[in-house]
Amino acid sequence: MVRVLLTYWFKINANKAAKVVLASTYNEHDIQEILINYWQRYNKQRRDIPKTQTLGGSLMVHLAAMSTAFYEELINRGQKESIATQLFYDIAWIVYQKMGKLSWSIAGWGNKNSYSKLLKATKLFRAFPFNSPSYQWQDVKSEKDVVGFNCLKCPVANYFEIKGLSKFCASTWCALDYPLAEMWNAKLERTGSIAEGANQCDFRWKVKNDKVNV
Repeated sequence: MVRVLLTYWFKINANKAAKVVLASTYNEHDIQEILINYWQRYNKQRRDIPKTQTLGGSLMVHLAAMSTAFYEELINRGQKESIATQLFYDIAWIVYQKMGKLSWSIAGWGNKNSYSKLLKATKLFRAFPFNSPSYQWQDVKSEKDVVGFNCLKCPVANYFEIKGLSKFCASTWCALDYPLAEMWNAKLERTGSIAEGANQCDFRWKVKNDKVNV
């Protein structure tokens, strides 16, 4: 029930963002059709969505299925892959910002410098929705003012691989981590991701300065 409620929260917010982003490419009637049709596509795929061990993992895989359905709907309408990918990225970033701002705000409680706030914000994301054992994380020793860890297992990357959409995953889901880092007063460095064929996603979040941003 909780997963269903959270899924609908994402649906509502994604639809609001989509109406804004798609307005530059589609008319109001087409946008409404896209939103209806992609959700119908998602509902048809729900039975085949792999089960995960945690609520967070389950939610993320369902969101990956929603992302797939949206992308497929645009492609079915004759949209170029590159444009469909960019449109989805722009929509997803609007929603992802809300998640990131909440974690960043909570992380600021009791933290007096940017490093400790960044550390807490990344831990919050790893506690939910990207939590173990659906996701597998490995902490690594890093230089000063760098939060470092590796992701060794990602159910979302696995889902997109099954769908033949690993490139789409890397260009959207994975790529969103970079502007998120900027919002968290940091710069993300990563040499590769599971979606791109690497055996892990190596996250290195470098604090930009020691001033805490709210």
